[in-house]
Amino acid sequence: MNLFANCAILLVIAVASEANAQLALPSVFSDHMVLQRDMPLPVWGKGSAGQQVVVEIVDATGGQVASATGPIAVDGRWKVQLPALGAHARALTLRVRCGSESISRTDVLVGEVWLCGGQSNMEWPVGASLGGTEFAASLPSTIRCFTAPHDMAVAPLDEQPAQWVVASPANAQHFTAVGSWFASKVGATLDVPVGLLSINWGGSLAESWVPVAAAARDTLFGDSVAKQQTVAREYEQQSAAEKQLAMSRATDDYQKAIAQYWNALEVKEPGFQGSWQRAEVGEAQGWSNGVIPGQHGSAAGTESLATFDGGTWWRRTIEIPTSWIGRDLRLALGPIDDSDVVWVSGIEVGRTTGLHSAPRNYVVPASAVTSRSLELAIFMLDTGGAGGMTGAAERIAVRAASTDGLSGGDAQPISLAGSWQWKRGIDGGVPVAPAPPVGASHPLLAWNAWGSMWNAMMAPVAGFGIRGAIWYQGESNADRAQQYRALLPLLIRSWREAWREGDFPFGIVQLASFQAASNDPVEGTWAELRDAQLNTLRAVPACGLAVTLDVGDAADIHPRNKQVVGSRLAGWALAQVYGKGGEWSGPLYLSAVARGSQLVLSFDHASGLTTVGGTPLDGFAVAGSDGIFVWGNASIEGSTVVVSHPSIARPTAVRYAWSCNPVRANLINGAGLPASPFATDRPASPSNH
Repeated sequence: MNLFANCAILLVIAVASEANAQLALPSVFSDHMVLQRDMPLPVWGKGSAGQQVVVEIVDATGGQVASATGPIAVDGRWKVQLPALGAHARALTLRVRCGSESISRTDVLVGEVWLCGGQSNMEWPVGASLGGTEFAASLPSTIRCFTAPHDMAVAPLDEQPAQWVVASPANAQHFTAVGSWFASKVGATLDVPVGLLSINWGGSLAESWVPVAAAARDTLFGDSVAKQQTVAREYEQQSAAEKQLAMSRATDDYQKAIAQYWNALEVKEPGFQGSWQRAEVGEAQGWSNGVIPGQHGSAAGTESLATFDGGTWWRRTIEIPTSWIGRDLRLALGPIDDSDVVWVSGIEVGRTTGLHSAPRNYVVPASAVTSRSLELAIFMLDTGGAGGMTGAAERIAVRAASTDGLSGGDAQPISLAGSWQWKRGIDGGVPVAPAPPVGASHPLLAWNAWGSMWNAMMAPVAGFGIRGAIWYQGESNADRAQQYRALLPLLIRSWREAWREGDFPFGIVQLASFQAASNDPVEGTWAELRDAQLNTLRAVPACGLAVTLDVGDAADIHPRNKQVVGSRLAGWALAQVYGKGGEWSGPLYLSAVARGSQLVLSFDHASGLTTVGGTPLDGFAVAGSDGIFVWGNASIEGSTVVVSHPSIARPTAVRYAWSCNPVRANLINGAGLPASPFATDRPASPSNH
């Protein structure tokens, strides 16, 4: 039997299996979900082919609120559309029936649903943000969040392991911070429940969130997609033995790179040189009190680590039950950003390299458990941004590997959350760890592969009723800003196509200030990326832009003031999407007109132009025909800004806030919202605003 016959048989078996599937709903239709109000609602799933499925919403008394009926197709898939529902803050039930089978999803609310996409600044949790703990405690239970786990796939998936979670003081600590502050303001203003689809991944590239089919049709990106697909086909044509050999070689190379990485680090790290995992601990030796878990800088006692990149050492002594002596133990520490080494009583029990989001679960061998007193030591290495132990406090613990023969409290874990002693080690200059081989080394399971994250994380929820999306990404694409001018609009178009809701609103967070300030009037790749984001606002319908220059952090790519970011996005949504009025944007450049030796700049959103704190206007660079920019003299005239320089008789271009960290920039409008960076010599699409 030839290959094609085998494939045909397998296809028939697969289709038959789908067709005879049990009644099922994807995870986005879980208990506690929020459904989008005031629009028809798609509901879909799987079941037995040829049957009819009935979907209904019922209230607490069992009364039917809405219903829809539809057939199950030959491939076992079904999809119906419920009629539009008004906002509902009291628990409803979604019920699906097919013959004798039935599924119920309880505690269902109806309100506003927003998709929260991007990289780490959208993923950044409430609990690690400025004022996050108090904010989490204030959120009402009518705010819910569905968080997609990090994953990649070669083709779009139907399902993912996730569920809706109700806001509570404990749960909301792990919600997207930007999304949660956005939801809080929108929900309170409209008096409706708000659901967040939090689908993001720190460090991700924009192309990984674009469906392959959409990118393949694009004249600018089609060739890139074709090249990746060619490499993928070549990989798939390899034999299992060839794939295994390639993976083994990649794994061996990775292990060698890790060994070299740690060898080079340990020579420089004073804690390794001084064996701090066994050294005396105390204030006289330079140790301080700090709390685990938590992001460095936000956890109690770690405030001085807010902008620190490098190594920290952590020590604590615990008492264990006598019955644990001579037993293997299990140590659960949650994720540590970025790398770590762990010792128990001077014996190394675990080491993880460069996997900031991976939970640490280490076995403590019985040989290290010789007395009731255990000395724990952790070396944490942060290579950029915020560091620390970032898991939930209730999951950080040590326990007996087996509870055989144990009873009562001896069978329970011992929490490791709370006060530890810590000390700084190596300070700065630490390279990023080697990247591990991805999956089975399939070329489409990669950060730069078109659709890799879309397939696994976004495709399973595409079509779930939403009002719109908010997007905080660009840091990982900042070195390709010109490309981003086309890439971000493509992403928006592709999402709108996938959801089939028309031009749903799309709010963009412009990159915040970052890196050391420079006095160069026109430096910084991030300025180019911000301009690409501004251009998207102008070129793509139904978009918004939240300018965040004033809430950045020179030393941290993850600024902690997420409240301002979420609130500005909410201001845009309330004004532009919900018609509540009010100013939602800072000044946006419109045009420049020459007036002798001056350029007169006009702006949208320019009512009440002024400066931060009433200080002299700054941040404007001007150039003449030679194209050399120098800091200009700028002043406000009504709703315009006039820029000149005594040595430039005929200025030809102006750039504002054109650097990674434009500390001079201080132009705001009467609402106190900052002006977006701009360049008059950059091509711009016509404004939609």
